[in-house]
Amino acid sequence: MNADRTAIGRVYRKAVRRSRERIGEVLGAESRSGRVTVTSANWLTLIRLAIVPFFWYCFFSGQWSVELTATALFAFGALTDLWDGMLARRRGEITAFGNFMDPLADKLLVLSAYWALLVREDFGVFFIAALIFIGLISFREVSLTLLRVWAIGNGSAVVTSIWGKLKTGVQLVTLLLTLTAMNLRDLLALNGRPSPFLEGEQFYLVVAILLFLCAVTSLVSGALYFIGISRRKG
Repeated sequence: MNADRTAIGRVYRKAVRRSRERIGEVLGAESRSGRVTVTSANWLTLIRLAIVPFFWYCFFSGQWSVELTATALFAFGALTDLWDGMLARRRGEITAFGNFMDPLADKLLVLSAYWALLVREDFGVFFIAALIFIGLISFREVSLTLLRVWAIGNGSAVVTSIWGKLKTGVQLVTLLLTLTAMNLRDLLALNGRPSPFLEGEQFYLVVAILLFLCAVTSLVSGALYFIGISRRKG
């Protein structure tokens, strides 16, 4: 009986040790004491992923205060995008999980906001234009994610370029401005002071122009990534 317990104990300890090593390889790093800890940068990435469903819930709540929370959640998610990269580089905690999931979390957060706007808002005559621009942006993000998967499978990597950072900046500014403007519009309406601009076609024209800029930077940066991979492959 004691021998069986000892054997089971050895198997259990071996399984735990292997699990820790595997977790360390994916999510974090293993300390000298043998304890695996998820890196701070990867925690922020996981938080950004968790924000997405809460953002959608708040955005479609129909209550001004809760919709304002959606904007705050998106803004916080955008900040975590800045923080996790800085932390990873500063602390030397760059992991395979972070390299793949960090940009994927960014894409999920941004695309969730784009499609939420398209579903809820009445773009009027600019709906088709908004649909095309958001469709192109989504196509780019999905294609680049598949490219990252392919690159990882071939022992390579897709490094974020200056165009990629510009694209992200344009997207975040566009979405934050649009969400904030809609919160202001709804607040004014609640107080009996409607805004002709924010409730009219001019507002959606401005949003459509911003979406066009997002689509252009997305497609240009995406094309440059594919060209760079093709040259390295050649």
